[in-house]
Amino acid sequence: MSLTDSRLRRFAVAALLAALLPAAALAAPFALVASVQGKVEVARGKAAAVRASFGTALERGDRVTVAPGASATIYFSDGNVIELSEKSSVTVGGRVASAAKTGPAAEIPSGVYNQVSQVVTGGSRQTGLLALSQMRSGEDRPPLLLEPRRADVLADRPSFAWRAVEGATRYKVTLSSESGEIWSTEVSATRVDFPADAKALARDADYVWSVDALADRGKLQSETSVFHVVSPQVDAEVRSDVASIERGFPSADHPAASFVRGQYEVGRGLYHDAAVHFRRLSEQIPDSPAPHEALGNVYRAIGLMDLAAAEFQRALELTKSP
Repeated sequence: MSLTDSRLRRFAVAALLAALLPAAALAAPFALVASVQGKVEVARGKAAAVRASFGTALERGDRVTVAPGASATIYFSDGNVIELSEKSSVTVGGRVASAAKTGPAAEIPSGVYNQVSQVVTGGSRQTGLLALSQMRSGEDRPPLLLEPRRADVLADRPSFAWRAVEGATRYKVTLSSESGEIWSTEVSATRVDFPADAKALARDADYVWSVDALADRGKLQSETSVFHVVSPQVDAEVRSDVASIERGFPSADHPAASFVRGQYEVGRGLYHDAAVHFRRLSEQIPDSPAPHEALGNVYRAIGLMDLAAAEFQRALELTKSP
């Protein structure tokens, strides 16, 4: 398969996903709930209060109330962050009441907020499961390649990972560009680092890699995927934005920082980087459906439908839990 064919298939899959997902909001919300622990509610006008969750969109006049033993983080469109402790409340666009704690106030660039808000308001677990049911190919075997897969990457010397294939004794890994094969190697493991003696990959360029699962009787399974190494300008911009996210929240490993950074990286096509933060978030708040929903969206975007279905199902189970 040529690089051009692979890219066209990637674009076709992206177009299909876009058609299945609901349209994004026309305008970014005034604020987002960036983290929730315990019972946190949002009241809009005279409507009954509803439970808040990670990514809940907030508009002017919405009132956020934090129950005893709970906490929340609110991320505003102007880049500011506030921490709401237990028994506190805030009217969005108005006065912060009770024991609210103000975050570091290191304003996060507006571009980061816009990127995050577009992602978090663009779908749900239910639409995700519907899309999965429509997109199932009927193949018995799950995809072979895991990472990097249909994603942008910051590293110009990435590592490669894939699933084990029953009966395989070795795996042939091949990396190519538009100019042809760059390198090829055979290993018995299911992961290989970029060869130390190979030249780093060019920036702002597309690459194709493939794995052949081999046994004495021949090839058992093979698959090819693509990835894009971002330009130096994009690399610098992403690193600057990530640094601002880490400064803007109480700590780099705060649940809100993990959620916002992950959603930002999804918006930049850095799906594998995002998955790291969503997995961390699932460990930080194991009873929340939000990390599993986010992971499901990541896996769906890169074509790992079995993993996506598992994460969406787990999110639904946690949503139904008392």
